[in-house]
Amino acid sequence: MRLAPLVGIEAVAFLLIVGEAYLFFTAVVPIGSIAHDPLDYTGLAFLKIALTIGLVVLWFLVMLALTRLYVRSKLGNRTPRPSS
Repeated sequence: MRLAPLVGIEAVAFLLIVGEAYLFFTAVVPIGSIAHDPLDYTGLAFLKIALTIGLVVLWFLVMLALTRLYVRSKLGNRTPRPSS
């Protein structure tokens, strides 16, 4: 079962993609109606872009944390051996 942690990381990545797609289509897309004022429309567009970028950053942070956890578990507490 040496591949189980890697499969777990891939499963978490898949679940994050599904969960964030759900959040995107239920929270980000339906925010407000199209405003006729250019200032309001621009502000709404920037809010949606910021929320989308936030979801992307969240995905990358979780993936980096899981990868670091996996690498640390594989390296363990090995003490270096002298070469001579």
